[in-house]
Amino acid sequence: MRKMLKTGAVCCLIILEFACGSKSGDTTSPDTTTPPVVQTPQPYPGQLLALTNDATKELVLYDPMITDWNTDAARKWKWTPTTGQGFSANEIKIWGGGTDFKLRKRSFGQDTAIAALCDNSMAAVIGFPSGQRIWSKIINANVHSAELLPDGNIALAASDGNWVRVYAASQGADNGVYAEFPLSQAHAVLWDPGINGIWVTGQDVATKAHILTAVTVGGTTANPVLTELTQYRATLPTAWGHEVSPYYGNTNLLWVTTNGGEYIFNKTTKTFSTAPTNNLTFVKGIGNQPSGQIVLTRPDANKNPRPAVSCTMNDWSTSTVDFYTAGGQWQGARIVSGACFYKVKVVYDNYQ
Repeated sequence: MRKMLKTGAVCCLIILEFACGSKSGDTTSPDTTTPPVVQTPQPYPGQLLALTNDATKELVLYDPMITDWNTDAARKWKWTPTTGQGFSANEIKIWGGGTDFKLRKRSFGQDTAIAALCDNSMAAVIGFPSGQRIWSKIINANVHSAELLPDGNIALAASDGNWVRVYAASQGADNGVYAEFPLSQAHAVLWDPGINGIWVTGQDVATKAHILTAVTVGGTTANPVLTELTQYRATLPTAWGHEVSPYYGNTNLLWVTTNGGEYIFNKTTKTFSTAPTNNLTFVKGIGNQPSGQIVLTRPDANKNPRPAVSCTMNDWSTSTVDFYTAGGQWQGARIVSGACFYKVKVVYDNYQ
């Protein structure tokens, strides 16, 4: 039986002619979406939500049952690399708040799980909740997404590096061996036990087509080999693929976002349908709670009008996390003053 993390328990990333820059910070005009009517915040039952915060350079797990996320009560866990956790001075210096975070249930000493995470110029595997370093590496390639594989290795997608890689992190804290699959503007990696492979988004190196596809990991744990599962390749409905997330409650579906829209992908039919949340543009992080509730992050720079409380340090983050019903009706938001959230993840410690 798939086990979800209990809420509140401390347990345990336009269709324009340009690709994404650092953290997918496209310089574009905001759309004309009408802002939802402000409502009194309500508690939302569900899993903890992981947010990457550029402003504080922290990964934070928030409780959606707490209505005011500006309080300590809402923050159930936070992390930034330190020397005490085993990270180098250079890793600490370049850490900018994170571009992805995925928690996976694996016993490791005092920890109940292991997390794969990344930032633009580094990636790491850490124990959870200790935050202790298991593996890490500085990688100057604009790393957008990370995933811990069942064998303990880590998959990464880098948009400037134009690759998807699997590092043999299971072989030691400093191991640098990796397998590579060339993919221009690679943005997402998600392990799927149903296909025994990794879902990825990017552009075909030769044709420049914007695609969602999957790769399988062969070879050995110490020396992995990546091969595309071409039977799963599909052309994205709009350009510049970004996020791929599990659709909890239906293993045949995936959440997929691009700069031009947000979609639900059917693995069997290889078709995309428009997401119920009004097909918003530039969605950086999206997922759903077991109840079906949808949660997402979208840059303040792409909202019109720009929210009164917003992220001003870059054009790819937001101070707001939005909540929608399964049918796409906006329910409310959590707004953190001064925050610059890039990506949101529903904290779920098993694969789907």
